[in-house]
Amino acid sequence: MSSTPEHSTPTIVTQPTLSDWMFIAACVLALCVVAFLGKLAYVEAMKTETAKRNGEAVMTWMQEASNGRFDADYGVAACAGTALKAAGVVPPSENVVSPPNTWGGCIDAMLIQTSMKTLDNPFREGNALDFAPACNTEDRNLAGNIVLEKITATPPGSAVPTVVSPLTSDVAIDQKILVRLSVCDKGAYAVKVAEFEF
Repeated sequence: MSSTPEHSTPTIVTQPTLSDWMFIAACVLALCVVAFLGKLAYVEAMKTETAKRNGEAVMTWMQEASNGRFDADYGVAACAGTALKAAGVVPPSENVVSPPNTWGGCIDAMLIQTSMKTLDNPFREGNALDFAPACNTEDRNLAGNIVLEKITATPPGSAVPTVVSPLTSDVAIDQKILVRLSVCDKGAYAVKVAEFEF
């Protein structure tokens, strides 16, 4: 008679092992990190969107203000096309040469006399809306600032059709000007919002 050898069956472990628990913990930790980074990215993206909305509010006001800027009874005298006549100092019928209004005086009046006084910089809580000559990635303090640039057409036949320069405080606003509006994002990179006439 032959005897059949007895085979031992391996025991099957149904409980998670230490390596299983380590894998589960690593997955949970990875999910928490992804959720945290996603929330940070969302908050920063919303700040950039708020800065763009501020830029759009400035653009809307400037476009609406552009319509009557050369009228004698213009509301914000510092932004008028003619300085003394718009301010009511000289009657419109008299031809008096006066120095033209500048962008610096206009922006100061705009931030005090219009609805833009309620806007603030989303990247710096409690700081009012601010303007910069340009976005510069080396200066992160520019995040949320609005950049206005003057676009000047070059003579016909030029290799470059337009020249873009900063709209500085000394620029005269006695004529219509073409403006490019951008905002600085978190990294102080320029995000273009619009081009319009003022």
